[in-house]
Amino acid sequence: MNNLNWMNHPAMKNIDPRKMAILIDLSKEAEGKSQDKVVPLLVKANTQLKAMNLTFTKEENDLLVEILTQDMSPADKQKVEMIKKMSKNFR
Repeated sequence: MNNLNWMNHPAMKNIDPRKMAILIDLSKEAEGKSQDKVVPLLVKANTQLKAMNLTFTKEENDLLVEILTQDMSPADKQKVEMIKKMSKNFR
């Protein structure tokens, strides 16, 4: 996941530099980790954002999931998609 090509994604064009720093840290920390190890990192990132009174947009969230799942097995990716669908139902 050291590949930082995602930084060139259109969603990142005007992103707040503080959000970008959190995303870069998160992508580095999540590298090679399984889904169960990534979840605490997401919670940590979310806590950092809240402390700065920031949130990710839907497009940024979608990209974040794409970044974090790129090294996951198909089964783990499917679990993440299921969690995303379930979370939409709770909103």
